[in-house]
Amino acid sequence: MAAEAGLDRSAPFRVAVAGALDGLLDGASGAWQGTSARPWLGYDGPALKSREKRYWQVAAATESGHTVTSPVASFEVGLTSRAEWSAQWITAPPPAFPRESWDPCPYLRHAFDVDDRAAAAPSRLYITALGLYRVWLNGVELTADALYRPGWTDYRTRVHHQTYDCGPALRPGRNVLAVTLAKGWYAGRLGLMREPGFYGSHPALLAQLESGDGPNREVLTATGEHWRAAQGALLASDLLRGEVQDLRQEPEGWRAPGFDDGRWAAAELVAEPGAEVVPQPHEPITRFARHNGVLVHQHARGPTVFDFGQNLVGWTKLRTTCLPSVELIVRHGEILTPEKLVYRDNLRGAFQEDRYAVPDAGPHDLEPSFTMHGFRYAEVWGLPSAEPHGQSELLPTTEIEAVSVTGLPAQVGSFACSDERLNRLARMIEWTVRDNFLEVATDCPQRDERHGWLGDAGAIGQTAAYHFDLSAFLVKFTQDIADGQGPDGQIRNWAPVVPPADSRPGAPGWSDGYIRLVHLLVQRYGDLSAAARLFPSMRAFLAHIDRANPDGLRVNQVGADFGDWLSLPEREGLTPHTGYAYTGAYSTTPHPIHDTAHSYRSFVQLAEIAARLGEDAEAARLEQRAEQIRQAYRSAFVLPDGHIKDATQTAYAQAIGFGLLDVADAGLAAAHLRAEVERRGYLTTGIHGVQHVLPALARHGHAEYAVGLLLRQEMPSWLHMLASGGTTVWEKWDGIKPDGTLSTAEMNSFNHCALGSVGQFLFEGIAGLDAAALAWTGEVSIASLYPSALEWARASYLSPAGAIESSWRWSGDVIEHEIQVPGAATARVRAPSGGRLEVDGEERGAELVLGPGRHALRVIGLVRGLMPR
Repeated sequence: MAAEAGLDRSAPFRVAVAGALDGLLDGASGAWQGTSARPWLGYDGPALKSREKRYWQVAAATESGHTVTSPVASFEVGLTSRAEWSAQWITAPPPAFPRESWDPCPYLRHAFDVDDRAAAAPSRLYITALGLYRVWLNGVELTADALYRPGWTDYRTRVHHQTYDCGPALRPGRNVLAVTLAKGWYAGRLGLMREPGFYGSHPALLAQLESGDGPNREVLTATGEHWRAAQGALLASDLLRGEVQDLRQEPEGWRAPGFDDGRWAAAELVAEPGAEVVPQPHEPITRFARHNGVLVHQHARGPTVFDFGQNLVGWTKLRTTCLPSVELIVRHGEILTPEKLVYRDNLRGAFQEDRYAVPDAGPHDLEPSFTMHGFRYAEVWGLPSAEPHGQSELLPTTEIEAVSVTGLPAQVGSFACSDERLNRLARMIEWTVRDNFLEVATDCPQRDERHGWLGDAGAIGQTAAYHFDLSAFLVKFTQDIADGQGPDGQIRNWAPVVPPADSRPGAPGWSDGYIRLVHLLVQRYGDLSAAARLFPSMRAFLAHIDRANPDGLRVNQVGADFGDWLSLPEREGLTPHTGYAYTGAYSTTPHPIHDTAHSYRSFVQLAEIAARLGEDAEAARLEQRAEQIRQAYRSAFVLPDGHIKDATQTAYAQAIGFGLLDVADAGLAAAHLRAEVERRGYLTTGIHGVQHVLPALARHGHAEYAVGLLLRQEMPSWLHMLASGGTTVWEKWDGIKPDGTLSTAEMNSFNHCALGSVGQFLFEGIAGLDAAALAWTGEVSIASLYPSALEWARASYLSPAGAIESSWRWSGDVIEHEIQVPGAATARVRAPSGGRLEVDGEERGAELVLGPGRHALRVIGLVRGLMPR
């Protein structure tokens, strides 16, 4: 509907929700109806109950007085309480003397009979696990497009369940439901802990298959002691370490009816975990793409090494003949050593290694079932060779590919320009977000960490939202954050909270990531229901900060106080961050400056959220407190000439970006920021300065200089990462130095979101498309910098209001700019200083508003070679 150029923007949208298709928009069938002037609407109709299906439709008026309607969509409610389940938690009898390399995955199955009526009726499987599961009905995998279910939550608080339509697989007569479990996040290795099994030692299953509805509903099978249990080929599986398979031990046909499980053991009941079992609120992880492996090197008596061309998250799949007496080993990593082996030192305790034993020569298809790796390269040991005794020679029939995954299937934005290096940078950022937004927003997807670090998520959020629809993901992840809140309101460094994050408050900028993400959810997507649910938690967090820091300067209850983590030294002789020297990480901005800036921003953002929720008194109180913090910041740190005490590049950029300075002072600070960059010769900003530094320069008279920093090729720079072979954004500016040497292996990821927050500048600064406030104002801002270093630039974004595009090109000293505005929005276009806008040959000044549709305009009055530098 948003593509309709003739919508009457003065008329509200109308939304109808009903239990039947008939009469949706005419009020029949008990339909609930609501109206909204914005491209979103919160449902406040009758409470939804378990198993209910609802249809919904949107109607809008056109300028000619006609009504246009959307296609009818539908949703279905899962089981909203544990009382709806007759199933019991079960598992297989645990093995004697397990170890990490031998702790077989439980196989569980139950055969049951179904009559013709039940087989023909609608059927649903409700299922979850402590750990991970895959499920088959009569040999048909229901989880083929839903990987690593039920996902990662704090299993002590809540567990998500999934719902599957069983109609295509259920049949009259004998049926069998078969499930494989794995440890996953529940019982496997997790984050920085040195031992597995934080939540529990053994995975468990809860499942219930139903047919029919209302009075005709019946439970066809539910987990209990009558289920049968065994083990098979999966001898060990761990998300960090990898997987061990012995295909000789796989029971043939166990997922299908007719298999004799008489020698299997009875399933064992598991005590209720005490966690709330609720429907999954977000998209599952799915397969994204397949990447063919390209041979890099065959070591004479060693492994064969393959390159998949992209640093990704997923696994490798081999199709090959095998040497039955040889264990085949696949090792994964992000870069290669000078000897053309997979570099694994930076993985620390995450082995990322899969092992296979086979019953015969095959050929065999070999891939893991439950692990995931972060890698570009694979090193395979044990492949058969065309030359059995001499130099290894790969058989032509051996094939290998990588399968990448995504937790953000809806890609909504793209950027392109005349400089292919920036196009590659945009793709790097896109891939980095894809690889790290899997259940939680991780710091990195390869080493033994993979935590939902809030500082990284808060920094990359705005950029990520231009590439992907984050709405459902943020609902889930922000709830994870709230679930881990401390008794005094503390928000931890990561979520879900596991040691050592539970031992102290989160650092400023990390704990504040909570507010950043909820604010993004409200600002970009209008999700007030999530904000209302989380508002008491957010208010408790800021109250915790206030109690510890009554004068507004944030110096107490700061946890590890990481500051502007991974910044570069502003001068010689500085030492790495106290207590973390082994990481090689610097944090050079004075922490009270950095930390107090985050306090101010959090109070401002929560005030805005409160106002959206109608909490006017609280909004006013938070605004007042934010102003008090701002004045405390200025009194303590800002000098009369506009300098900031002991300032770094990040201190200036953050003060401008967070709005701590008045307009005139911001201009002075931008000049001081440029002077600091020129003094050092390059950017030194860490993960909390990067998102601000180029916009701070560009919007205060230094646009061409900012673009020059973006295009810098020498280290430290984004293009240095590209020139060094990067396909995702690095953790450190100096991850690989110009001479090829590496930063410390103790902490050196090549797939890390935070430095990718420059992507927001590509969309908003280079292409000029700023849709941050569109969901509330109905207006998109178009204000490109039109840098002279580029011939053209283009960005598109599928917003909640519809598709937006901004595309411009230099033509001599004139800029030709095309803009697509969706039917539910307007666009406010601004020319740079000295520029004027021209439409259909008529000058329209430096600013104008465009209605829905596609528009062509020109920007005149600028001289390409004389743009302000």
